[in-house]
Amino acid sequence: MESVLKKSFGLETFRPKQKEIIQSVLNGQNTLGVLPTGSGKSLCYQVPALMFDGTTIVISPLISLMQDQVTALVDKGIKAAYINSNMTKKDQARIERRLLNGDIDLLYVAPERFKNEEFLEIISRINIPLVAFDEAHCISKWGHDFRPSYQDVISVINEYIGDAVKVALTATATEDVEKNIIELLEIDETDVYKTSVKRDNLELIVNDTFQRERFIVDYLNEHRGKSGIIYAATRKETEKISGFLSDNNIDNRIYHAGLTKSEREENQNAFIKDDVKVIVATNAFGMGIDKENIRFIIHYNLPGDLESYYQEIGRAGRDGKMSQCILLSNPRDIALQQFFIDQSQASDDVKESMREKLDRMIQYNETSKCLSSFIVKYFDKNEYVTECGECSNCKSDARTVDMTEEAKLIMTLVKLVSLSPEKVIQVLRGEVNDNIIDSGLTEVSQFGQLSNYLTSEIHHIIEELVFRGYIHLENDTLYVVKKSEAVLNGIEMIYTVPYRTQFKEKVSVSTESSFNEALYQQLKDKREELAVARNIDAAQIFTDASLKEIAKKMPETKGDMIKLLGIGNYKLKHYSPHFLKVVEEYSKK
Repeated sequence: MESVLKKSFGLETFRPKQKEIIQSVLNGQNTLGVLPTGSGKSLCYQVPALMFDGTTIVISPLISLMQDQVTALVDKGIKAAYINSNMTKKDQARIERRLLNGDIDLLYVAPERFKNEEFLEIISRINIPLVAFDEAHCISKWGHDFRPSYQDVISVINEYIGDAVKVALTATATEDVEKNIIELLEIDETDVYKTSVKRDNLELIVNDTFQRERFIVDYLNEHRGKSGIIYAATRKETEKISGFLSDNNIDNRIYHAGLTKSEREENQNAFIKDDVKVIVATNAFGMGIDKENIRFIIHYNLPGDLESYYQEIGRAGRDGKMSQCILLSNPRDIALQQFFIDQSQASDDVKESMREKLDRMIQYNETSKCLSSFIVKYFDKNEYVTECGECSNCKSDARTVDMTEEAKLIMTLVKLVSLSPEKVIQVLRGEVNDNIIDSGLTEVSQFGQLSNYLTSEIHHIIEELVFRGYIHLENDTLYVVKKSEAVLNGIEMIYTVPYRTQFKEKVSVSTESSFNEALYQQLKDKREELAVARNIDAAQIFTDASLKEIAKKMPETKGDMIKLLGIGNYKLKHYSPHFLKVVEEYSKK
């Protein structure tokens, strides 16, 4: 294995998990590898391909990607080739003859190639020990780039070359995507190999400036001579950005699907060869780009999901040097992404999944937590995380305070009795209502211990504890986990940025419902009206718990809404006025 690595690829050692994945494949096991962008996923099937007898088939999603990879392999003296729809019949026939003669170690094809009867007849006549699924997240309907043809090809492979080992490789697999791939490719969980998605050399920055054009011009002037990609959501946006960069004497190229093939190739090559330092592109650009010195990635618009965002920022800093990944956004970006979802031909359940992914992307944009840890937790909620110390949130001037005693109160209460976050807050604030009394929660020692804290402040601490893995939230119920013992035993301290509110709030002491039922119902009616008008799920506007808070506190201004619920700019602008109007009209009655 090591001799192939050195002789064919000129490398001395394997990167983390590469060797384990390769050994699993050599042992004849269907295998899944989830490795960060730039961590050498391709070697995980290229090395076994050179050790097996026969031809390994690599299923690749893009023609340009397979062409680049084959060119790189041929330059190393490796017998690699591709067949795609851009080739002439004569060139295809030449590759097919080489296949039948056993003269190809690695053959790259798109999944659609398996619909070609002539191709199927050829592969049934040759030895194919291994089938590799590159960009394997395309297999899963829960993935951010689901391609039905990727999934359809599995049954054809099983029919024609069922004895072949299958290896799937991706950088972006959430828990649902991972489970889906495992099921479809019949992979044993012991043959799944993952490394952390964390990239220590990427400085993550969120900047919600409304002067995006000015920011980009200033940034590029400060970083002249550095290579970088500016991603935009639409072709029109890329043209606009490229135009104002040119107006400011910043040389750049554009890349999107609306350009001709020759234009795309010319602009991509100019960027790769450093003839131009800046390329402005849609998400059509970047997959398989072999360029190590990209120093910055700027997203001019909010992406639709964290998988896409992580894959795109992963193109920076492949040489291991520090690089910056900057997210700029505007409230209008959310509406654009919602429009993309609405226009999608996906099924209703997939669209719902896309909306949930967009919500998580919005949360990343608005969070005050460590950005690196947020991404790590998104892909693996069980991974232990520490603050990176490098992202814009970790470097912010916001002071941290010791919240250890407050955290202990929350943990001891949850350890005593499993409760929803809302109930935990009510108990700690000493709120008295029929439900609290009937549950005997007025008798616990934690009752009223945080009566001088706001609902939003306690909720913020609970969120922090869940995020850091000290308590677990499932089905709206909190549970303590083993990690909490370190805090409860005084071994670890909890420091966090305090919630930014000064909203005056009184503890509710009542033997009746702790919120105004009539107002709550009117708020629900308004939410339903807005949800129908926007064709979105009602909970995406405000949850029931949020509406109860509004019905309880009856805020009068947008500032009150921020302090009460901690909402972001989009909800503040598009939803809050409707609900404030309901409260105002109710108050007049």
